[in-house]
Amino acid sequence: MADQPIIVTAATPEALIIRRRYRPIATLVLVSLNVAIFALMELSGGSKMPQVLLNFGACYGPFIRRGEYWRLVMPMFLHIGYVHLILNITGLFVLGRILESVYGYGRFALLYVASGIGSSLLSMTLSPNVSAGASGAIFGIAGAMLTAGYLHRSAIPRHWRRAFGGGILPLIVLNLALGYAIPGIDNWGHLGGLVTGMVLSGLIPPPGLEWTPGYAVEEPSQAAAILPIIVVALAMGATVNHYRESRQVDRLLAESSRLRVAGQPDRALERIREASRLAPHDERPHEELGEYYLRNGQIDQAIQELEEAHRLSPVSARAQRDLARAYRLKGDVAKADQLLAEMLGENAASAEGRRLLGDLYFEDKIYPEAIKHYQEALKLNPNDAVAHNNLAWLYATSEEQQFRDAKGALEHAQKAVELSHWRVAAFIDTLAEANFVNGRFDEAVTTQARALKLEPRNPEYLDHMARYRKAAGV
Repeated sequence: MADQPIIVTAATPEALIIRRRYRPIATLVLVSLNVAIFALMELSGGSKMPQVLLNFGACYGPFIRRGEYWRLVMPMFLHIGYVHLILNITGLFVLGRILESVYGYGRFALLYVASGIGSSLLSMTLSPNVSAGASGAIFGIAGAMLTAGYLHRSAIPRHWRRAFGGGILPLIVLNLALGYAIPGIDNWGHLGGLVTGMVLSGLIPPPGLEWTPGYAVEEPSQAAAILPIIVVALAMGATVNHYRESRQVDRLLAESSRLRVAGQPDRALERIREASRLAPHDERPHEELGEYYLRNGQIDQAIQELEEAHRLSPVSARAQRDLARAYRLKGDVAKADQLLAEMLGENAASAEGRRLLGDLYFEDKIYPEAIKHYQEALKLNPNDAVAHNNLAWLYATSEEQQFRDAKGALEHAQKAVELSHWRVAAFIDTLAEANFVNGRFDEAVTTQARALKLEPRNPEYLDHMARYRKAAGV
């Protein structure tokens, strides 16, 4: 009589279980994807740049709620700086290969990707910040190891058992505590991944082995890998399309800015409208349209565009700031103050908050308030190069003579270029203007030449240079 097959499961006596050593295929693929995408982010402008993170699919609640659901998947492949990357891929490699040795690459990949999505779901629901990183999915691995250690213990190789169940608990508690202690860590994402991993491990046991005595052990199916592969591939495809679209919007808005400075407002407006048609869910074209209408005194149209920008990205500082300005110009001061309070939130008393208020009052030509807020910003952060530059420009160019301060303009402009190491053309242009209003015409020409070296085709800088050269008799 033929030998009958034995179905080896978590309940099978250990003496009958034939162990198989899995190669950590999924773990190595995931590590490779994280490193490759990080390299692309660095080449695209830097992994710490907010716009680069958003272009590559970072988790951000308002953007997910407007239909960009692929942002639930991509954050587990994104990292903010080299240290963040190294810490996470180390954790992924150490814990991932242990769990994969028990579950096989198919079920492990399913657990990992689902935990990453669970991490993003909780983060987008409870955190207002942009977030990225594999740590939520790694917490999912830890959660799966915690559950499996109690529910599927007999399926775990003897040499790994100490790492499961209660063995992994101190590591989970320590990392959650660090997440609460260190500012900037998205612990909601960690908790989302942890709970998802725990639940899925309870629902998905390690695969059993079919073994007929006298025959080779039959490989367990790895078909579970199909679903996470499809989900990740679709998310990455959507990210590539979004990235191309975002770069096209960047190009059109940059062209619009150059055309505006060159005195071609109609062509500039057409570029903004083209960007809006290309990316109707991108808040930036609406912000540009709002600013265009503000410059032309079309307050109601400006409010309409800026309200749409604010709806698409509720925490966009630019949309809120310009919308507050529009309502102030319309005479609705209460609404303007409400928007400013929402924009600044807990940062109202910070240096950045004060600088933003200074910018707003400067644009509205309320110079005493602008000067006050810039000075308060610099008291809080003496090394805020933008605040130094903006205050210098106000002192040098104010339309009301009583607020002009040539000496103060030169002092603050010099500080701005020193803090930025002479790498920001706009700051150098401000210093040239400060030299000019102090009667230092030769220095103005020399300084402006450095600005034009950085941006040789900027028509505004070329106009300034012509004025300085004429004053210097060159």
